[in-house]
Amino acid sequence: MEHIAAIMVLIGCGHGDIECRELSAPTVGYETVQMCEQDMEPVLRSISNDHPVVYGQCAVVDPADFEQDAIVAWDFNTSGELLVDVVAGDSLYASSDVALTKTSRQ
Repeated sequence: MEHIAAIMVLIGCGHGDIECRELSAPTVGYETVQMCEQDMEPVLRSISNDHPVVYGQCAVVDPADFEQDAIVAWDFNTSGELLVDVVAGDSLYASSDVALTKTSRQ
């Protein structure tokens, strides 16, 4: 079984970052953050939904988190940056420090 070290989190929003929701990622997990990042731009370009703004981030996860239920929590800070945390059971938050990628649909 491969070890998962990162997940892709995709958030679709209306104009002005309102009515945002999590979108399905094409892959459950990635063995490295770099593999996730390589897929990010093509995935953002290929998303066909009705959201004019799409955010994407590769979040680092502890492989042990996938042996139990994991929760992906996301929000935007006051600067409009996407923040992603992965919470697993009673474990501490595993915050992602990977740069935000944002694309606007025209």
